[in-house]
Amino acid sequence: MTAPAPLLTPPKNPKPRNAGGEGRGGFFSLAARRDQLIALVIGVLCMIGAQVLETFTLGPQRAALVQENEASLQSLAVTFPRLTLGGFRGLLSTALWIQAEDDKENRRWFDLETKYDMIASLQPYFTSVYIFHAWNQAYNLSAQWHDEDTKYKWVLDGLAYLYGGERYIPNNPDLALEEANMYYLKLGGSFERIFYRAHIRSDLSRLHELEDVKLKEGNAKDALQHVKDFATRPEFHIALLPDPSQRSKALGYGISITDPDLFKYRTDGRRVGEPMDFPFGVSPFYFAYVSFNRSLSFGTASTTGERVIDSEPGMSLRLWCRDDLTYSQDVMNAAFNQNSPDITGNAATLSAKVAEVRLCYRNVQTIAPKAVELLQLHLLKWPPDKNVHTKSINEAKAYQKVGVAESKLFDALVQWQTDGRKMTDKVKQMLLDALPAYDDAITATQYWVDQAFPLREGQAPPEERGDIAQYIDGLKTRKDGIEAMLKADPGAKPDMSFLEAEVVER
Repeated sequence: MTAPAPLLTPPKNPKPRNAGGEGRGGFFSLAARRDQLIALVIGVLCMIGAQVLETFTLGPQRAALVQENEASLQSLAVTFPRLTLGGFRGLLSTALWIQAEDDKENRRWFDLETKYDMIASLQPYFTSVYIFHAWNQAYNLSAQWHDEDTKYKWVLDGLAYLYGGERYIPNNPDLALEEANMYYLKLGGSFERIFYRAHIRSDLSRLHELEDVKLKEGNAKDALQHVKDFATRPEFHIALLPDPSQRSKALGYGISITDPDLFKYRTDGRRVGEPMDFPFGVSPFYFAYVSFNRSLSFGTASTTGERVIDSEPGMSLRLWCRDDLTYSQDVMNAAFNQNSPDITGNAATLSAKVAEVRLCYRNVQTIAPKAVELLQLHLLKWPPDKNVHTKSINEAKAYQKVGVAESKLFDALVQWQTDGRKMTDKVKQMLLDALPAYDDAITATQYWVDQAFPLREGQAPPEERGDIAQYIDGLKTRKDGIEAMLKADPGAKPDMSFLEAEVVER
C-alpha cells in the first residue's frame, strides 16, 4: 500500500532570497529607502547649514550691501555682479580687460571708461585694478590729447579712480602711495607741470563756481568737481572759505588748512593751531605731502620700500617751496617787465596778484623749515641716505633765502608801480634793502651746488652742476638789475629785462 503524499512538499531546487524575483526586489527596495533616508538627512543638514550661514554671515553682508545700494547706484553696479555672477566674474573681467585694451588702441574713450568701471565692479578688492587703470588714465590716455585742459581732466579721472578704490580697500598703503605719486610726479613733475600746478591752484580758489547754474557741463566742470571732491576728503584738513565780499553764501572762495604740525614755523603772526588761509589755492605738493604720510601710516607698500617713502613728505614740502617761487617769479615778470604781458592795467587784477604772490613768499618761509626738519628726521632713521638728502636739505634752505630776496624785490617793485614807476626815496631804500638779501641767497645757493656737485681737481665738472648753477647766475642778474635801476637817471626808463632771469628750477 502506497503511503499518502505529504501536504506540503518542499521545492526540489529552492532559490536563495537574493537570487531574483520577490527576494531581489525586496532587498533593493530596502537599500533604496536607506539611500533616500541618507539623502534626506543630508538635505536637512544642508538647509540648516545654509540658514546658519545666512543668519550669521551672509545676512549681515547682504544687509550692508543693500545699504550701499540704497546709498548710490554706483554701489549697485559693484554689488550686483558680486551677488549674481559668482565664479564667472573672473572670466567676464578677463574679457573686459581685453576689450578695454582694444578700446584704448582704437581711441574709444567713452567705452573705455565704462569698461574700467565695470572691471572695478567685478574685482572691487583687487588693488592692482585701481592702480593699473588709474595710471593708464593719468599717463597713457592723457598723452593722447593736445589740449591741456583735456589732459588735466584725464589726470584727475585717474586720481578719482584711485579714491574710488578706497571705498572697498580702505587704509591701503599701495593706493595711498599711488595717489601721492599722482600729485607728486604727474600734477607736480610732468612735462605739463607748470600748467597743472597753476590749474589746480586756480581751481581751489574758485570751487564756489560749482554752485553757479551758469557753469556748463563738460570737462571743465567735471575737473572742478574732482578737485572739490579731493580737497574735501578728511585727511587734507581743508575747509572752504566763504565769499570775502559777503555777497554770496556759497563756499569755495579758496581754502583754509588746519595742520599745527605742518605750520609750526608759520610767519604770519597767528597761532600755530589756527587755520592758515589759501584764498588763491595751494600747490599740489601739499596733497602729495599728506598722501605720502597716509601711505606710511597704513603700513609698508608692496611696490616701494619704507626707506624711500619716509623721505617723500619732506621732499614734497621742498618742491612746494620751489613751486611757489616759480609761480611768483612768473607773476613778477609779467607785472613789471616791459617785454612781458602786462597785468598792471587792471588795478583789481594787479591787487589780487600782489596778494597772491605775497602769500607764496609766506608759504616758502613757513614750509622750508618744516621740509628741513622732516629730512633731518629721515636721516636719523636712515643714515645711509645722507649723501642724497643732505643735498635736499641745503636746497630747501637756499629756497628760504631766495624767497626772502624775491619778496623784498617784489615789494619794492609794487611800491615803484604805486609811485607811478618813479624812483622815489622810498623805492630806492627798498631796493637797497634787497641787495644784501640777494647776497645771502647767492651764498646759500652756491653752498647747495658745491655740496651737491663738488668740483674735483683734474676732473670735469659734473654735468648736473651746470643745470643748477644757472640759477646762481639768475640771482646775480637780479642783483645787477637792481643796481642798474638805482644808478639810472631819474627820468630814464629802466631796463626791466633782468626779471626774465629764472632763480629756481621749474
